[in-house]
Amino acid sequence: MQPLLSIRNITKRFDRNLSPVVEFLSFEVYPGEIFALLGPSGCGKTTTLRLIAGFERADGGEIYVDGQCFEGSKTHLPPETRDIGIVFQEYALFPHLNVLQNVAFGLKKLPAKLRAERVMTVLEMVGMASFKDRKPHELSGGQQQRVALARSIAPSPKLILLDEPFSNLDAGMRHSTREEIRFLLKDAGMSAVFVTHDQEAALCFADRLAVMQNGRIEQIGIPERVYHRPQTPFVADFLGVTNLIIGEAEGDWAETPLGRFQIAPSARGAVLLSIRPEHLVMAQPETEGHSNGVGEIVMREFKGHDLTYRVKIGTENYVVQTDYCCPLQVGAQVTLQAVGPAVVVKKG
Repeated sequence: MQPLLSIRNITKRFDRNLSPVVEFLSFEVYPGEIFALLGPSGCGKTTTLRLIAGFERADGGEIYVDGQCFEGSKTHLPPETRDIGIVFQEYALFPHLNVLQNVAFGLKKLPAKLRAERVMTVLEMVGMASFKDRKPHELSGGQQQRVALARSIAPSPKLILLDEPFSNLDAGMRHSTREEIRFLLKDAGMSAVFVTHDQEAALCFADRLAVMQNGRIEQIGIPERVYHRPQTPFVADFLGVTNLIIGEAEGDWAETPLGRFQIAPSARGAVLLSIRPEHLVMAQPETEGHSNGVGEIVMREFKGHDLTYRVKIGTENYVVQTDYCCPLQVGAQVTLQAVGPAVVVKKG
């Protein structure tokens, strides 16, 4: 399958005396795919989105959409000619226009009858047809979000760009709106690039994601793969809570302060390992067959559906996630075992 969007070694700097905001960035997005750019503030993800949209001009590299060069050494198509829809973080709805007029704004080239039919079609698609006469201030945050999406979908663009689209919503609304927007994009068969610093949003919303740091991509893959098999310490630590543990590797096993762990991939010599809290289990020290270092539970947090523990072994603290019915309490002596291989995120 040919990519819809192809980013090739894009570089952007705003000051020649400073490091590039985006440097040699490359990735592809395929038809019907939702692709997330995930990273902390200042990593270059929003700048990347603005480069794709045409709001910024690249200093190097190329951007292709559906085989057409939008950005290159001798090419810079203006935003209005790129056939790309954008949903901004603040939604950017016109306050003096009602829902119908907001969605119709980008369809001025269509005859009036076709324009009205298209507007109602997309409003029905996002479940906002009955609100067509309301102004933006008369809508909830989630409703405004759906109107903004409808406005971006209405011209039938080749690609949708979503800039932190859920960050202004409260926790409950954020979850339900994510589900609705994902369903709408999939139902319409649209491709999207989704920018966020929210790990949970990226994991549950995207088909694939790219973790960014300092203007570069550290790792690309499906959410499960990147979460369970991080390739760098940054990816392991940023994409959810993890335990980073030093060890001495010999093939498929490593000796660590917690004991002997199976590892992946195989390695030899000094290594840094990542083990997610839910991949560790606690056991009583006297249990036969356990040779891990003995530690003490120093924290226990009940969260309803699960429990989070902090276990101190030597001078280090390790986080363990269990189900809600684990009976162990603060002060208990335990050993730790890994469920499955620990992941090598650094060698040497």
